[in-house]
Amino acid sequence: MNQILVIAWREVTRLRKRFGGGASPLAVLLLLAVLGLSAYYLRDTVSLGSGLYRVGVSGDVPPINDSRFAVMEVDAEEGKAFLDDHTIDVFINGSDVISRADDKSQFAVRALKQYMERAELIRVGNSYAEADAFPLRVGVNYLGAEQASAGSEAAKPEEIIIPSITPPPAPFAQVLITLIYIMPITFISIFFTSSFMDEKVNRRLTILLSAPITPFQIILGKMLPYTIFALSTTAIIAWVTNVSVPLALAIFAPTMFFIFAIYLMVPLFYRTFKDTTFIAMLVTTLTTAYLIFPAMFTNVNDLSYISPLTLAVKMYRGEPFGWREYLFPSLPMAAIFGFAMFAGTRMLNEEFLMGYKPLTRKVNDAIYLMLAHSKPYISVPLWSLLVVPVIYLTQIILLAFATNLPVRLILGFTLLGSAMLEEIVKTVGIVVLAERGVVKSFREILGLSFLSGLGFLIGEKLLLVLSISMVSEARVAGALFGAGLLLFVPLISHFIFTAIITLLRIKLKFPYIIALGIGTIIHFFYNVYILRGGF
Repeated sequence: MNQILVIAWREVTRLRKRFGGGASPLAVLLLLAVLGLSAYYLRDTVSLGSGLYRVGVSGDVPPINDSRFAVMEVDAEEGKAFLDDHTIDVFINGSDVISRADDKSQFAVRALKQYMERAELIRVGNSYAEADAFPLRVGVNYLGAEQASAGSEAAKPEEIIIPSITPPPAPFAQVLITLIYIMPITFISIFFTSSFMDEKVNRRLTILLSAPITPFQIILGKMLPYTIFALSTTAIIAWVTNVSVPLALAIFAPTMFFIFAIYLMVPLFYRTFKDTTFIAMLVTTLTTAYLIFPAMFTNVNDLSYISPLTLAVKMYRGEPFGWREYLFPSLPMAAIFGFAMFAGTRMLNEEFLMGYKPLTRKVNDAIYLMLAHSKPYISVPLWSLLVVPVIYLTQIILLAFATNLPVRLILGFTLLGSAMLEEIVKTVGIVVLAERGVVKSFREILGLSFLSGLGFLIGEKLLLVLSISMVSEARVAGALFGAGLLLFVPLISHFIFTAIITLLRIKLKFPYIIALGIGTIIHFFYNVYILRGGF
């Protein structure tokens, strides 16, 4: 523990020197807070799709008060000419609505129809007395504790809600607040990556590796100050926004470790600051999109729980959630962090860190380093088991897109992509060991293929137990995760697909990409068969 604290203090000293020129982390955080508050106060003044459709009107036409439509008054002849030359998208001449056959004009007509229906419903609602049956009104009374216990009734509703014209509450404000939590975590993670990269390029990391200290202690020591900072900012934001600090820490801690796991891998694989900066920015963009977009569908779809920010949205709304909803996003993130720490300790050696090789060869070497420390019959199934959270999280994201986009082509790509990811995970370890001469015989290949499929199946089922209620409603989930099938069926299928690819690559000398393609296609048709109700 003493070595970890020494490295952590050294990291704090290096971080202080970086801000010695006058810059301050507090100033950066203040800027982020200002941007967040500005976006919060501007949310009602900016309308997505403002002026998207251009509408020409002539004669007695009801007013169109919708920011999506740019309305211009024209005469009959001029309106038809403007419509033909695409100056406008729709022409309304009195009670006649004239459009073109192209997509944009038809979309404009549909949007206009929806607006008119809503406007008419509001008009009718305002015209009829509250006691009339149409449109449906719900009266809401807010009773105090004494009134509720006495069973008294309020004489007049304090609030009237018309469900047919009441939009569902969008969690924009809550999502924006949760984004404020993510920004400091991402910000400090970039400094963690930059610090790691600086010591790697200047070979100070090599000197550190020669000291009587383990790679795990090095990684943990360098990560500790940034972890404390991230947890502290999370607690401060929760306290300032008047929510439970322990609950906020429980929600955002797995997210923080997930982001640290990703940023730990970047400097281990790349040797220049230019490459590291590009990949770090790409990772930041993708991670933010993954966290933010699902949370916008809170209470609309259970798959929104793939993002832990959905839990934060419910926290700010005062809505409860259970352990299953919490573990659904948090457990895979924690497992990915654990896998990243394991991988980092294996890859933290001078030969791997300082070698200039293509990325594919670096990945190949990294996998070998993780597998070479134990016997193949232990390391191969363990590899398949440990990497399942990464594949699982990717498949859940693909499933979310497939659920919201029910198009056969999109569904096909989802099943094909999931099949390819699974086959890469199950076969790459065996292929890497075979290239190093560790695996040679036909019997070894078949035995390791079975164990690899078994390890993957165990990890898949363990995670699925926690999320079955979330994904089981989507039909494609059965094909992706094997939900509801007898265990021996997916086990045999995993073994067959893995054996096909490894035998084609090792014994028949097929290029790996071709062998992978053949196995993936077979796996894809198996998924299609399952999706159609096979077994």
